[in-house]
Order: sequence, then structure tokens, then C-alpha cells
Amino acid sequence: MKPPAAAVTLRRATAADRDAVVAIIFGTLRSFGIEPEPLRLDAEAMHFGEADARVADFVAEIEGAIVGSVALRDRGDGSGRISKFFVDERVRGQGVGKALLTLAVDEARARNLREVDLETRTVFEAAVHIYESSGWKRGPEPENACDRTYILTL
Repeated sequence: MKPPAAAVTLRRATAADRDAVVAIIFGTLRSFGIEPEPLRLDAEAMHFGEADARVADFVAEIEGAIVGSVALRDRGDGSGRISKFFVDERVRGQGVGKALLTLAVDEARARNLREVDLETRTVFEAAVHIYESSGWKRGPEPENACDRTYILTL
């Protein structure tokens, strides 16, 4: 069992956070045997933290170090997409992921979105557990390298 984490700070991301977030995302993907695709599936990561009124990017920090990320994209039609939800392996299982996901869902509610969705991969068992234990429902199979879609009605 991992020791409890120090206090987690959640905040909006800035462009200065991009390198740390990309390192967590790409490191996580590689640890599961998935090669990152910065020009395709992971292109959003390359713009993480940039100012865009439709997107809310957030990071989690512990003692000043970025340990997780999540992004919410408002589609402008009452729905949103959550992406770039990753937590550094050193702090997984300590509530960081749940706190980030809750923050993204709270932001969706603040924007008066009716629902949010996301795509993931079955191998991300901890993330799948968070979705399934917090009211997310399976959606249609995605048409890319991800193999699951989840939808949350707000």
C-alpha cells in the first residue's frame, strides 16, 4: 500500500505546465505498451494549457510538482468531452484521479452542459473503475485506438 499523498492542489493549467503534462501522458501510455501519437490521438496534449474559451485544462500538484491532468472541451451544443485524464504512477491510488475527474465534471456543470463523454482503453483499469463506480455509463464503441466510451448525464 502506498503512503498517503501530501496535500493535492488542483488548478487551471497554463502553457508552462505542458511539458510536465506531456511527460505524464506519454510515460503512462508507454508504461502500458502504447506508443504516443502526438500528431493524431494525442495532439491535444501538445496544446495543453493554451488559452481557449472552449477548453478547461486542469492539473493536480503535490508539493509544487504536477502529478495529474484532465481537460474538458465544451462542444457548444450542451455536451462536452473529457480527455487527457492521466495521473503520475507514483501517486495513483491516492485520490488524485478522482479529484481531477470531479473537478472536470463540476466545470461541465458550471457551463450548464447536459452530458460529458470520454474515450479510454480497457487497460487503464484504475480509470475504468473510477468511471464505473461514479455513475458513468458505457457508450458506443469508439472508432479509434481507444476501445471504450463512457457517458455521464449531468
